[in-house]
Amino acid sequence: MIGTGGHTGGLSPDAVLTGIDGVMYEEYSREQQPGYLRATDNFFFKQGSTVGVGFIWDEDSNVGEFQATGEQEEILNSDTLIGNQKTVLSQKWTKQVPISDEAFRADMVGKRARIGTQVGDRARVTQDKKAILNTYGDAFDGAVNLCPDGVALASASHVTLKGVTVDNLETAALAPDALWTCVTTLANQKGQDGDAGSHVFEGLVVPFLLYKTAKEVMNSSLAANSAENNLNIFDTDYGTVRIAASIFLGSTYNDMTNANTSYHVVSRNHMIQRKEFYGLTTTMIPPTSTSNDTYLYRAKFHEATFPGSWTGYVGSNGTA
Repeated sequence: MIGTGGHTGGLSPDAVLTGIDGVMYEEYSREQQPGYLRATDNFFFKQGSTVGVGFIWDEDSNVGEFQATGEQEEILNSDTLIGNQKTVLSQKWTKQVPISDEAFRADMVGKRARIGTQVGDRARVTQDKKAILNTYGDAFDGAVNLCPDGVALASASHVTLKGVTVDNLETAALAPDALWTCVTTLANQKGQDGDAGSHVFEGLVVPFLLYKTAKEVMNSSLAANSAENNLNIFDTDYGTVRIAASIFLGSTYNDMTNANTSYHVVSRNHMIQRKEFYGLTTTMIPPTSTSNDTYLYRAKFHEATFPGSWTGYVGSNGTA
């Protein structure tokens, strides 16, 4: 086993020879941003485990509404089925940093210890970024994940197992009336049997750029962006709605069209999933196990994030 590069006296001579008084190590307050969305959030991501290195599932059709039946009329049978089988494979994510024996022994500035802190931070960044971009960030394009019916999470052409079309795609920019349209779409959403499903608005996911707008729309006592003194129904009737924001949904990190204007409305019944094959593990491999007298700091995790189905979700690209 050979590990070269990483942290060595050759790459960082100041770390192993007395020549500096300190190092300007970066620290961040990313996770203290208001509404910060994490991959491990169990409301916006339904948490679970894979079976082996993937997750396989079907959608369920439900049973449909009851049928009117006359006196002594034959009672008709109803079909119920599962289908649209889909498989998602878990992805392994790794980070390995070699540390030469000399750099390990002669560390003058705490670089060796700082590597562990930095690896932990970057593991969380990777988890959050990929989970968000592979689900909410991919909701309109479906470039990474499609729903079991073969279309993107936010689409005007979902088809239920009973052949009914469902539209959970809106286009209006985030504002009180536009959000109400999304809430209404969520309330009117049909089930897989084509009959009434209906979901309550309980979560809003936005790029960080829209967080201020989301708070104004949701938490003002009077309707936002209005000269009239109308009560804000989102503050009075939907006071428990969670607002989550992510820098990874904005155009700085997200290549999706309309990244800065898109937003996502969910109920507790949404099916956006995060499945772990295994969580973050870290190992320090000693130089006795390498062929060039080098430590190997190795970290890895294995998981999948994807939309299990479209129910309980409405997305708006904010273009109108």
